[in-house]
Formats: sequence, C-alpha cells, structure tokens
Amino acid sequence: MDKKQAAGSGFKIKALFKIEFIFIYIAVLNFGFSIVCKTYTNKKIANLNSQMIKIQLEENSGIFNHQNLIQKLEYDYEPFTYFDSELKVELSQILTLMGENKSTIEPIITFQNHMHQTESRLNFGYDSLLYCSLILIVIAVYLIAEKYFKNKIDFQRLKVMNEEQSKISRNLHDGVAQDLAALKLYLEKEDLPKSKFYAQQAFNEVRYMIGATHLDLNQSFEEIVRKMAATLEANYNISTKVYVGSTKIQNLNENIQVELIRILQEALSNISRHANASNVEIRFVDGIDDFKFIIKDDGKGFSEEEVTEKNSKGGRQHYGVSNIKERVELLGGTVDFIHEGGTTIAITIKDSVCR
Repeated sequence: MDKKQAAGSGFKIKALFKIEFIFIYIAVLNFGFSIVCKTYTNKKIANLNSQMIKIQLEENSGIFNHQNLIQKLEYDYEPFTYFDSELKVELSQILTLMGENKSTIEPIITFQNHMHQTESRLNFGYDSLLYCSLILIVIAVYLIAEKYFKNKIDFQRLKVMNEEQSKISRNLHDGVAQDLAALKLYLEKEDLPKSKFYAQQAFNEVRYMIGATHLDLNQSFEEIVRKMAATLEANYNISTKVYVGSTKIQNLNENIQVELIRILQEALSNISRHANASNVEIRFVDGIDDFKFIIKDDGKGFSEEEVTEKNSKGGRQHYGVSNIKERVELLGGTVDFIHEGGTTIAITIKDSVCR
C-alpha cells in the first residue's frame, strides 16, 4: 500500500469515528435493541396471559390437574420475577396451589394485575430508549448540518476572496497595465508631458486600489462610504458627495453591507478610469418596502451595448457592468443603468432581503 492509499484509508477510518457518526451508530443499535426487546417481551407476556386464562377456564370447568405446567411456568416467568421478589412470591403461591390441585383463580388475577404493571414499566423503559435514539439522531443531524453550513460559508468566503483577487487582477490589467504601457510608449518617444500624465494616472490608480481594498469593517456602513468618497476625491480631484436619506442602512445585514461596499468600489473605480467626470453623488433612499442605493456621475456616460461589443472583439476588456450586475443579483435586488448627462446606477433591494 503506497502513501496515498494509506492516507486515504486513514481518512476513511477517521470519518467513521467522527462524533456525529458515533451518535448515529449508537442510536441505530439502541433503536434496534429496544424494538426487538419490546416486541419479544410483549409477545412473551401475551402468551403467558393466554396460558393463565386457559388455566382459569379449566378450573372453572372442574379441571385442577396442572402438574405438567408447573416447571414450564416457573421457567417462562423467571425473566420477570428474577428482579421482582413480590412477583416471585405470588408465582410460587400459584405453583404450590397447582401442585396441590387447588383453585388458583384469585391468586392468578392478583398476579396478572402485577404482571400488567411490570409490562407497563418495561414498555416505558423501552420507549425511553427509543426516545434516546431519536435524541441522538437529532444531535447527529444538527452536528452534520452545522458542519455542512460552516463548510459552505467557508467555501463561499473563499470563493468571494478568489473573486476579489480576480477583480483586482482585471483592474490592474484594465487600468494600471494600460497606463504603464502608454507611459512606456511616450517615454520611448521622449514625450515628457504625456509620460508624466500616464505615470500620475498609474500612481493614482494604484493608490486608490490600495485604499479601497483595505477598509476598516469595524466602522459603520455610512462611515466607510464617506471614507471611500473622500479617497476618490483626493486621488482623482472628482467632487464626491454622499447624501443619506435612509434609516434602513443602520439595520442592513452585514453581508449586504459588504456587497454594497464592493459594488460602490466597482462603480467608483469605473468612474475614475472611464467617465471623465467632475462630480459624483452617492445617495441612500428609503422606499415604502425597499431600499435604494444610487451612484450618479456627470461624465461622458456609456452604452451597455457598446461595452458588450468591445468585450466581444477581444483586447481591452471591461468587467464593471457585469460585476455590478452579478453582485446585485446575489443580493436578490435589481439594478438600472441610466445614461442621461452622465451615468446613474440605481440599485433597489427589497426590505425582506435587507432583514
């Protein structure tokens, strides 16, 4: 067996002995044991009751010779009388009367009443074991579900991190790499003014990306948004205003806050690189049963069809619109791109999603 096979076998053995599977194994064994014992006990007591009833009927008809049953009854009742001294005494009295060919009707009635009490106690014990099995199964299912959702959350978190890394790479290619390529071209041509311009563009882009990706999520959602607006204004000299006409942003789910911040990063990055805008407005507005997040600039605007056509031709790719759409769809919201004297991105999220 090579090392890989040994490692695989070791993993399978560990999987078999995880606590949740141990609970399931115990529950199944306990359930099977309880059902078998309960069925056997009830069947055994029913047969013994029938035998006692038969003896009573025979005695009523004048037949008192039960010598052939004495040893059999003593053996059959032993599991029930072994731990119950009172039952054992009552059975001994019945067997003694049977040995003397005397009437056992009244002692049998008393004995059967006690046997029914014993049967009830045994059934209660078996039912308790069955409930224990059910509790163990519930605990095991809870542990399995907890691990499943934890793994799912971890996977989703890793997926988001990978997506963020991919987007940073695309932004580097779409922004910084293009500026550096232009810088190299104009340096070779010894065009100093344009070289300085593209060097400053690349510097601004890198500084903005560093500032945007290192956010303090311990701050409030509004504080983070205002800090991002200040970063855009400082790096690109674009006047950026934040208007808060919403009380719902204070109660936004943390995951929704993070997604909205990423959407804003994407939008502001696109504005800084493509829009040639002088002013940007970021608005939060409460609707009757929804929450609106609006990003507006006074730049040159764009057409979604134009972006799609450029991407289909290869070369320089633009992912901003598709990235924003994907994130909004994950939130269960809707987004509209309005192109009138610039670009307005209007995102609507239902209250049912925000809670």
